[in-house]
Amino acid sequence: MKKVFKTSLVAIAMALTVTVAYATTAKHAPKANENEYTWTRVGGETPPEETNPFVGTKTDAENYYGCSGTVDQCAVGTSTSLGVPPEVIYQH
Repeated sequence: MKKVFKTSLVAIAMALTVTVAYATTAKHAPKANENEYTWTRVGGETPPEETNPFVGTKTDAENYYGCSGTVDQCAVGTSTSLGVPPEVIYQH
């Protein structure tokens, strides 16, 4: 009986691990309606690792640059799709 109980706990733990991993991957996947941009850091003291353009969605760029706010420009994104206007993310 104890062996069956332990086996069941291990199976449940493995199933939960796979479920959490899948949910995390799905959460961070680009949404169908999110455009990708080539982002360039602007303003302030720009660390050397952030001088190269970053390609990703607006959410990806906010996470990459650590920007959140509404006052100062943090990065400007040029869309990789034609006809999509540029985006700006802010800090502070």
